[in-house]
Amino acid sequence: MGKAKGRHDPRHAMVRSALVLDSSSLGKRVVRGAGFTFLGIALRTLLTIGSMAILARLLTPADFGYIAMATVVTEFAGLLGSFGLANILIQRKVATRLQLDTVFWAALAIGCVIAAVVFALSFATGWLFGDTRTGELLRVLCLSFVFGSMTTVPEALLARLMRFRTEFFIQISAIAIRAAAAIALAWAGFGVWSLVAGALTGSLVTVLLLAIAVPYRPRLRFNARYLLSSWKTSSSYMGNTVLYYISMNVDLLLIGRQFGASALGYYQNARSLTDEVRGRIAMPLQRVLFPAFSAIQSDTARLQQSVLRSARLLAALICPVGFGLSAVAPEIVPVLYGGQWLAMTPILTMLGISAALRGSTAIASPLFNSQNRVSLSFRYNVLGTALLVVSAALALPHGLNVVATVIAANALFSVLTFRIAFGLIGLGSRDVAHVLARPVVAALVMWGGIVLLREVLAGSALHLAARLGLLVMCGALLYTLTLHALSRRYLKDFTELAGKLLKKG
Repeated sequence: MGKAKGRHDPRHAMVRSALVLDSSSLGKRVVRGAGFTFLGIALRTLLTIGSMAILARLLTPADFGYIAMATVVTEFAGLLGSFGLANILIQRKVATRLQLDTVFWAALAIGCVIAAVVFALSFATGWLFGDTRTGELLRVLCLSFVFGSMTTVPEALLARLMRFRTEFFIQISAIAIRAAAAIALAWAGFGVWSLVAGALTGSLVTVLLLAIAVPYRPRLRFNARYLLSSWKTSSSYMGNTVLYYISMNVDLLLIGRQFGASALGYYQNARSLTDEVRGRIAMPLQRVLFPAFSAIQSDTARLQQSVLRSARLLAALICPVGFGLSAVAPEIVPVLYGGQWLAMTPILTMLGISAALRGSTAIASPLFNSQNRVSLSFRYNVLGTALLVVSAALALPHGLNVVATVIAANALFSVLTFRIAFGLIGLGSRDVAHVLARPVVAALVMWGGIVLLREVLAGSALHLAARLGLLVMCGALLYTLTLHALSRRYLKDFTELAGKLLKKG
């Protein structure tokens, strides 16, 4: 009797319904997911930038530099934590409960092993960065790998079900609590340790909220054969993960070792601000699009239409943000961070353009994954990562600003992988140009307009914050008008999307 009742428990029904990917009403669910994603983007950006503006006045550039040094180790370990198994669960049309349990225990074991390895390696970071402080931070931050491994299966289940509303509330809650903890401790004088405590608090809150929202409880069983059969795909995912880590952290490693914690703090905060473009817009949309593309991977015509429209909207949204950050760097740095951070202005100018290009082409990743061509993606990522490492190393003797310029230039390689991903579903170079050309041209016009307006305002008594607001508003208006003049298709796209979002709301 009890067992029968358990089978009909709606909480267990949620897990069972996630075992088979459902492509029915896909368009409505993607629109609903996009709605919560865009709302989440706005709130997360406000929370992140707001908290960083406060912390930048409570902490020193060196404090952020030490955390960036620790990030070189923690991001690598964290990305390896799931071994690509979460993506395999999302991509499969049909999954089993045994596979869920296997992935959970495998991810937890990997997380614990990585935490132990990071703890051991923390004693060697003094040699790596020439500073022992980073090792002290790592011996505490290693706990985040254990917490992170517990989220692998619940997050995969939410992605399969396309429960973006649930993801939205979990992410916003975790970010808000993380920021509050870090600010409170920084205010109390804990220095760099406030950032460590905030990170761990956010990770733990995410685990607890996922446990409440997703009624999945692992059973004590394990299928080694499933892991072995998934090895080829998971190893490709892991290979791409390693390359992603290198491309995102080789600059931190080289700059931290060459120039020290303070210089790295300037660079890291500039990069963090531009990463908001990808991390808060492109990456969440990837989580929406990957299960959607996977569900219709066998319907080429439908997939092409979905990809072109998604890519067009993504580029139109991200290009003005990235180029805009670059254009208003001289104003936004002192307004948000204060006078002690002015050295990050030229870095932000270059990295903003880089973020625009990388973010606009981010749809390539879910395309490779949904078509089960992860190994092809890996080969191109090998080439791109090699170019980045070599060019950054060669630029290092010429100073921090040159390194930032070279890293920004490497973003052009993402256009090549974007073209390759389009080719997987029968789209060509003309389609790539159709997606990217107009937003980039409009963003360049906006960038030039902001520079000219700054010269006009140079002699005015307008407050710096008011000047920033005026530049942003005029830049946004100029971009919108230019894009509409180049193609009226964008107005139709955004109008249709807004109508669907309002209808769903």
